[in-house]
Amino acid sequence: MGRLNSTLGIITTIVVLGLILIGISNRHLITKTTGLDTLTEPDYITYYKKACELKDRDACNELGKLYDHGNGDVSIDYESAREYYKKACDLDNAVACNNLAYLYNSGKGINKHNGIAFSYYKKSCKLGNLTGCYNLGSMYYHGEGTKPSKYRAKQLFRKVCDKGIGAGCNDLAYMYAHGIGVKKDILEAISLYNDACQYGEASGCNNLGNMYANGSFGVGKDKVKAEQYFSRACDLDDVASCNKLESIKKISSRVDFETAKKACEHGGKVGCYKLGVLFSTKNSIVKKNDREAIKFFQKACNLGQSQACKRVGDYHINGNKF
Repeated sequence: MGRLNSTLGIITTIVVLGLILIGISNRHLITKTTGLDTLTEPDYITYYKKACELKDRDACNELGKLYDHGNGDVSIDYESAREYYKKACDLDNAVACNNLAYLYNSGKGINKHNGIAFSYYKKSCKLGNLTGCYNLGSMYYHGEGTKPSKYRAKQLFRKVCDKGIGAGCNDLAYMYAHGIGVKKDILEAISLYNDACQYGEASGCNNLGNMYANGSFGVGKDKVKAEQYFSRACDLDDVASCNKLESIKKISSRVDFETAKKACEHGGKVGCYKLGVLFSTKNSIVKKNDREAIKFFQKACNLGQSQACKRVGDYHINGNKF
């Protein structure tokens, strides 16, 4: 499937290859276009449809997105989305070709067909859409809808990486780190992961954080660098990185507090537990607050953090106090 996640990997959903390095991320992107200016009239959809009938490819794509995602005026209708994406793609709208390919690749509301998805990703890429090129690389990497070709995948990942698509850099880095389709080169992998991170791809930052945290692939352990990369990934809303960052440092500053909050908000049980600990004791960061402490302990417990469950039990058996 498309984009090779959050936390990362190439494939139909998100494939995490190992605890140390996150592999080829397979995140198909429904790319956005400016399209036509949104009209305020309640019948704006009618205008889009009229424009589409007059072969305005952007209007057709906008209609595809409306039916793909739905809004207050339109209910999700994947068959209609497919119809309008196809009209736009037939009119050489590169973004619509990628969006249409994604529907077939994911089986989102229509019958899954990787062969058709491959052909539309290929057209999207040929028309200049970098996300389409990235997704085409993913298809070649896994042999979805075509014979597998690590060589072509490498070429496409390099192409999009050179143009600022972080996911392409991350996936190419993974190939170099593991010697998949290329000669193993850790220095090149580190460089590419760093490019991915700089381009805003959380998986690239997370992979570097893991390398430095664990001293893997011949890289010396460096907690300072690991923290920097996990922090960057956490800022990009990568929950796993937020939790890993917390495992390196305690909540000893307001910045740490905000990091833990972000992790907890995204379902990070460690962050919730540490916030409970913070509010249950006197400290210089927040005022002791048993109500807040219990709230965070209960959330951490519900997320599977055993110590948090015990702390809630201790609180009640001690007469509702810490």
